[in-house]
Amino acid sequence: MSRIKTRELVMIELYQMDIHNDYIFYPSIEKKIALKIHDGREIKYAMQIFKQFTNNKEKIDELIVEFSENWTIDRIGKIDLAIIRLSITEMFFSKSVPESISVNEAINLSKKFSDEDSYKFINGLLGKIIRSGQ
Repeated sequence: MSRIKTRELVMIELYQMDIHNDYIFYPSIEKKIALKIHDGREIKYAMQIFKQFTNNKEKIDELIVEFSENWTIDRIGKIDLAIIRLSITEMFFSKSVPESISVNEAINLSKKFSDEDSYKFINGLLGKIIRSGQ
């Protein structure tokens, strides 16, 4: 399975966490991902993202609020929020993915799963965060 498909699965699980307002990393998430991903490296990557997100959710959401200009977390669409959280987690807490690739993949996820203009908001927000040097 490709990293692209792994990101899609991670984004969907982050979306589910938000829907249920439950941001705890459960072992069941790993089992669920492992049923769909058969590459050990990709499973490890997915679990790393989940753990980094759950450990740093507050900081990630602070960055989103700080740079989204008058948007609250509750105002951002849940799919867009999951995509943004995934990208920020990759860029700032995973460090295994270059920023440009993470942003590009976030835009692609947005074009596939969100409305037609969401990618502009996501690209702009992630660009501001990167340029801030935080």
